[in-house]
Amino acid sequence: MTEWRLAVRRRGTVAPISATDATVTTGGDGPGFWLDVTPGTGELELDHLVIRLPAEVSPGELAWLSGYQTWSESQVRPLRAGRRPMHPVGRLFKFDRYGDAAIATGQRDPRAECSHEVLAVQNADGAQLWGSRLGFDAYTIIEVGRGELRIVVDVAGWRLEPGRTVRVAWIDHQRGEHAPELLRAWAGSVATARPAGPVTGWTSWYRYYNDIDAQRLTGEIDVLAGSGVRFDVFQIDDGWQTRVGDWTTFAPGFPDGVAPLATSARRAGMRPGLWLAPFVAARNSDLAAQHPDWLLRDDRGHRVPAGWNPGWKGTFHALDLEHPEVVEHLAGVIRTARDVWGFDFFKLDFLYAAALDGRPGATRAQRMRRAMNLLREWCGDAAMLGCGVPLVSAAGLVEYCRVGADVAAKWEDPVQRALRYPERISTVSSMRSSVARAWMDGTWFGNDPDVVILRTDDTRLTDAERRALFTVNTTLGSLVFVSDDIAGYDDATTALLAGWDPPGAAVVRQHSRAGGVDHLVTDRGALGLALGDGTGRVVG
Repeated sequence: MTEWRLAVRRRGTVAPISATDATVTTGGDGPGFWLDVTPGTGELELDHLVIRLPAEVSPGELAWLSGYQTWSESQVRPLRAGRRPMHPVGRLFKFDRYGDAAIATGQRDPRAECSHEVLAVQNADGAQLWGSRLGFDAYTIIEVGRGELRIVVDVAGWRLEPGRTVRVAWIDHQRGEHAPELLRAWAGSVATARPAGPVTGWTSWYRYYNDIDAQRLTGEIDVLAGSGVRFDVFQIDDGWQTRVGDWTTFAPGFPDGVAPLATSARRAGMRPGLWLAPFVAARNSDLAAQHPDWLLRDDRGHRVPAGWNPGWKGTFHALDLEHPEVVEHLAGVIRTARDVWGFDFFKLDFLYAAALDGRPGATRAQRMRRAMNLLREWCGDAAMLGCGVPLVSAAGLVEYCRVGADVAAKWEDPVQRALRYPERISTVSSMRSSVARAWMDGTWFGNDPDVVILRTDDTRLTDAERRALFTVNTTLGSLVFVSDDIAGYDDATTALLAGWDPPGAAVVRQHSRAGGVDHLVTDRGALGLALGDGTGRVVG
């Protein structure tokens, strides 16, 4: 029997919804469920919603578990009896700011297996899926219990107008033969992808990180143009600006700004791309000093930290996107980069900061979706690559979206893994997420599995690991970038890159696991992957 608990806020007090507050109507198709609320004579503000659905789900079944945002680890693996939350030490580095710690706080079980927005399971009898159709309005966390699913819908702050019926939960349930097919069908019911063909490119980040200048990048453009290899995009990553948040002043290595680089890239036959983190500002930025009222504040008036980054001098903060001057400023930044500097491809990063706003009046999901709509408006016809964003909030609005963590020139970060940090920098975590989220490609956006790292110097990746990363990214990615000195490749690596020319992501039809190996059946053939923590192999 399905049970639900909906609470509202009345003058700062949380209480169960009553018949005098609103009329609540529920229904569903079999194990599916929806809940509508019609407020009475006054405005109603929701606080939390928890639903318990009977479900035939057991530990050991193969499950598709999706994390909260781009970098949050997602996996296809057997369900466990529970999970261990992030180690408290992670909070010292503000790791909790990147993930879902602020989503439905107090209503969730931190030790339960869970998946964001959708859960699919597969066993010998077939596949099942449960997924929310209302992710633009309320984030949904699906927790696995004994013979049931405990579904937490983050409705906190949602204000409903008197007399207007609003659907605040809609959990779809489907059965089928293969989980990947169910996932793609469900995704299509939530959003429609913008047209986006497969693209290749080069980005400065893993080659130079933020130690870039105009002379180095001009040299890279010349090398790429003369390589004879397909490069559609040349992207300038972090380091071109004076500080994060100060997007109209340039680092010393860019005395003429970045517009000349955009012109050079276009002359070389590549679309010029630019990295921005529009919704955050470093604490030492001019923006933070000159406009302290532009920074998001909590209910005690304190600045809301969005994370900690040593390259940005420590803590950085979320901007207040309800402040009209902030919106006007960011619109001007992106339109200047597009129309004056000449960029038509934008990697927009650390976007989750828009969902850190927990003030009453709207849910975190509604604020995040509004922010994504603003970016779409400002970018116009320029292509958008979303990164560090709750994926359902980006669905249908960006051409491309990162679907996994940042990779690295090593397989795993053992310290961050020991802290159980879901958003850690990790090549193997990134690959697992690319596999687990393959169903998003072509349904919500084109998948970006992050770059391929092929260099043999300045890396701890083995040859097998490099080739596994190359195979996963070129097979399951619609956007495939490299970030090496390609002139330094040996002959074998040069030949590998010369043949990359990806036709777009393959569609996964079936997925099974045996002996620690994931076996994928795609529309372009079969693929076997061994992604254990100590190795990476393509087995067939």
